[in-house]
Amino acid sequence: MTKALRRSGKAPSAQEDPLATDGDALHDLPMTQAETARYVAEFSAELSYLARRAKLDLLAYLLDMARLEAIRAVQDDEKGP
Repeated sequence: MTKALRRSGKAPSAQEDPLATDGDALHDLPMTQAETARYVAEFSAELSYLARRAKLDLLAYLLDMARLEAIRAVQDDEKGP
């Protein structure tokens, strides 16, 4: 992890984040809904793994639910209209 944990409990917006830049590569690339869902599925799987290692079972469960929802969105997109 590259950022220190914040104690405020509120996630910073893009304008408040001191590490965010105008040229942030992730924000510059247009992503489709399916690409975004794939990214969320992969990232939430990694976060769930970390949560389970730290014995944060409820958080791991919720991250797994987010992963499954993202996978469902990808599958729906692949089926087409």
